[in-house]
Amino acid sequence: MKTRQPITLWLLPAIALLVLLPLSDPARNQAAFLALNHAAAALPAVLWSNLTVLGDALVALTLSLLLLRRRPDLALAVLLASLPATLLTHGLKDALDVARPYAVLGDQAHVIGRVLVAGAFPSGHTTTIFVLAAVLVGGLRGTSATGWILAAALLAGFSRVAVGAHWPLDVIGGILCGWASGLLGLYWARRLDWATLPRVVLGMRLLLLGCAGALLFDYNSGYPLARPFELLVAVTVLAFHLLPGWRLEKPA
Repeated sequence: MKTRQPITLWLLPAIALLVLLPLSDPARNQAAFLALNHAAAALPAVLWSNLTVLGDALVALTLSLLLLRRRPDLALAVLLASLPATLLTHGLKDALDVARPYAVLGDQAHVIGRVLVAGAFPSGHTTTIFVLAAVLVGGLRGTSATGWILAAALLAGFSRVAVGAHWPLDVIGGILCGWASGLLGLYWARRLDWATLPRVVLGMRLLLLGCAGALLFDYNSGYPLARPFELLVAVTVLAFHLLPGWRLEKPA
């Protein structure tokens, strides 16, 4: 019997494509950035810093460690998806070489954290968080957590505008790149079925534990206000993974 896929898998990229079209006009993209960036400045910088590091690759890989207890196939999908996500993101950044908001607008852009000037499209942080979101939504199939997963991913994507690092168009591009890569990772994980091999699971565990350790002990994401949150993520994930009794339930 063929598994029914949630409508979200296709609805989200369809909406993103519709938003992409008007934002492809530079004037609209710039106006949208200024409106959103200035509105976000009314909220604490630490909030946007914490949200934006959810799209940091090391943080996302650390969060993937939670999947190994019951769903190593989803952890494998995240790792496999990282290849096309990296190629897409860096390939487009290098090919298009779009200037970031601060390089164009100067002090009109409210910047939190490091000042970035080049390689705007697409947003790498947004790509990363939407890889994780696509794998979770597609892999858990209809879970009640879908709304929360998407809300967290969208906030993390929006935070890239809030911290002044990306244009709205970059975020939409990151959503599409991340979602496509995540679904491709899911497809590969199911076809290869490597997650049933003990050596593969061990390799993933060592890799993801190494990511959690690096996040815990020596890491600079460029957002110093988020450092306590990064430490909390690392400690919490390690506790959930290493202590007995916790399981991620499989869908019925």
